[in-house]
Amino acid sequence: MASKTVEHVLFPGIDVRVERVSDSSGSLVEEAVSTARPGRCPDCRKQARRVHSSYQRTLTERPLGSRQVMVRLRVHRYFCDRRSCSRRTFVQQVGGLTERHRRSSVGLTDWLRAIAVELGGRPAARLCHRLRLAAGRTRLLRLLKASAVPDRAPQVLGVDEFAFRKGCTYGTVLVDVE
Repeated sequence: MASKTVEHVLFPGIDVRVERVSDSSGSLVEEAVSTARPGRCPDCRKQARRVHSSYQRTLTERPLGSRQVMVRLRVHRYFCDRRSCSRRTFVQQVGGLTERHRRSSVGLTDWLRAIAVELGGRPAARLCHRLRLAAGRTRLLRLLKASAVPDRAPQVLGVDEFAFRKGCTYGTVLVDVE
């Protein structure tokens, strides 16, 4: 049987290299570096070629037993070289681990969303407190309202109008026909 590396255990299928794991006051701190290929500009989708700088992001990860887990991830900021693009620099995202403007990992966000779907606001917050997950009721409810933004706009749009009550309240439905 092949031996597994620390990366395969802590980050299965994710392009990171673990540099150090330390235990500090009941929480596990994992220091990692992204090994993913340079990303694409979020606006124009052009592949990055030049590194602007690098910095360390701190992410909250799913707990390991009774320990909280923090990931200190070193990522790159890249230049967007397309002159017509309004964005000059952008940050590399690690698939399966990071999302823009999030301080928690994709895995933890999925856990919190599942708890919020099942329990709602305050009960979900109480369960998160018992599981040692830092999430209040407003954060959990915000996860329910956040809808995924499609990568592209619909090409064929269907429109239907209807009345909830005749002559009083009307509604409109927009459907991506594709």
